[in-house]
This record gives sequence, structure tokens and C-alpha cells, in this order.
Amino acid sequence: MGLDSSRPEVSLLTPFIFIGVTDDCRTTFVDLDVETVDPERRAQALLAEHRSCQEIEVWRDDQRIAVISRAPAEPTA
Repeated sequence: MGLDSSRPEVSLLTPFIFIGVTDDCRTTFVDLDVETVDPERRAQALLAEHRSCQEIEVWRDDQRIAVISRAPAEPTA
């Protein structure tokens, strides 16, 4: 099957790009997603999956549109 690039709705899809960043600013993964309707929720799910990341940068085309950070840890008593 494959993608038919002659169909405009396929060729115009612009993916969200999710970049996992550690606390020392290293990039640990990149995820492209054309189906996400809620990029913040997707970023939270990626943070849960990739425990080494402190934040997820969300990009579309050449613009960073959001940075989703891990919630601070609860203090222990």
C-alpha cells in the first residue's frame, strides 16, 4: 500500500515533533506523530514512558510550540 503523495490530504500532513531532553540538556529521543490531536497529552505520555527525560519539546515545522516539563517530585517526610 504505502502513502499516495498525489493525494493532497496526505502530502500536507505536518507532524508534531517531540524531542525528549534530559536535565543536562541531552536529547534522548525524537518522536514524529501526524495523528496527535492533543500534543500536550502526548508529551505527558512520552514523559511517563521515558523516565530519563525532564522535558519534552514540541515542534511543528521549524517552530518550537511548547515545552512540557515533568512535574516536580513530591517531598518525602
